[in-house]
Amino acid sequence: MFNNDYVRRFAASLALVSLASLTAGQALAAGFPDTQGTDYNAAFSYLSAQNIVQGYADGLARPNSPLNRVEALKVILKAEGSFDTRIAHFAKNTPPVPLFTDSDQTQWYAPYIEAAYEKQIVKGYPNGTFGPAQLLRTEEAVALLMRTFKEPTEATTATLSPYIENQSNQWFTGPINSAISKNLIMHKGKLRLGTAITRGQFFDMVYRLHSSRANNKVAFDGPEPTAPTNAPAPVAPVQQVTAPNLPPVVQQNAGGSTGVSSFNNIIKPSQPANVTIAPKIDHPYASEKYFSISMPSIGVTDLTITHPQDAVSKDGVLAVLKQGVGHLFSYPGGGGKMMVYGHSSGYPWDVSEFTKIFRRINELNPGDKVYVTYAGELHIYQVTHEQTIIAKDANKAFMDEGVGEELILFTCWPPDSIAQRYLVHAVPVETIALQ
Repeated sequence: MFNNDYVRRFAASLALVSLASLTAGQALAAGFPDTQGTDYNAAFSYLSAQNIVQGYADGLARPNSPLNRVEALKVILKAEGSFDTRIAHFAKNTPPVPLFTDSDQTQWYAPYIEAAYEKQIVKGYPNGTFGPAQLLRTEEAVALLMRTFKEPTEATTATLSPYIENQSNQWFTGPINSAISKNLIMHKGKLRLGTAITRGQFFDMVYRLHSSRANNKVAFDGPEPTAPTNAPAPVAPVQQVTAPNLPPVVQQNAGGSTGVSSFNNIIKPSQPANVTIAPKIDHPYASEKYFSISMPSIGVTDLTITHPQDAVSKDGVLAVLKQGVGHLFSYPGGGGKMMVYGHSSGYPWDVSEFTKIFRRINELNPGDKVYVTYAGELHIYQVTHEQTIIAKDANKAFMDEGVGEELILFTCWPPDSIAQRYLVHAVPVETIALQ
């Protein structure tokens, strides 16, 4: 599952450094089993055939997973088609100083940011950051798509303004009106402003715009998706912003026209949305969080899991532990090894909430259940065994390719020491769709 170069990098960073990026490690897939029978199959098939969208290393497309800003930027620039030369140039001649304070010039996304900034496609936030790993909100996604493809946004505002309530001065009104006029928003679905857009929702808009241009069409006139009656309904997480007055909906009205409702209390770009999921399934360990873990046998409930924005440096990997526990490698349902790591101890003066959150994981026993909520699904794992290994050999736990999907809980050991690593292994036994 991991090559030798990766294993060496892993061991060199206290066994807490992952692949540079899941996106960077994607491989082209001819078809995606998790899009079959869903509303997004046509979009993913088209974009894959155009070599614009690639599947993950496990062959899945994850249409219901959210999209971060640099993943979206890469797809848009490839779809637009005129940026390839400059991206290749910046890949070989990456400026040593980043454009934004939170950008990393050694990461795969650096050439895309440089090429997009050169054409003023992206400008970053007022505080000088770009937010590479920040989830892309719906209004940002539409504006970025229309800006990259140089679609006019002002001319349509007067024509479509009756569909928008009290929003003549909103920065995203023009782009959304333009997207509506070009039929880029799926009629069956709905997009909530201020919330994270999913890969399926975003790629469907890219597909509609790209295919329209390829066929010299002013607007998308292809068929709206109709899933086969015998196909399971796609699971789409209901994502909301935890703020008063939920954001509005972009959707098809009862009369058949497409409109935009009131945009009150939209979270500004400098305030990243706190994405939550509202489970419809009544399960004691289902979470409203997008990614969390519960281990009831040791008293851990609804603990936030965060994938590090900087997953290739020790400081970056450890930074997320201020919010709960961290995540590396595969994701639930992906078929690979997934690490969830946390502190077992901290300095005496460090009294933060999560410095000892994994201090009791040695009390987990074979057969105990671990519950992981991810992207609108509850993944249930069962503990198989535990192991203690010296720190320099931590990488060996990730070299066994014969197990299949496996959750590995990981911490320094014994408590108040970093001499060893303690690992708890668990395998999936059930997945429950929460929506």
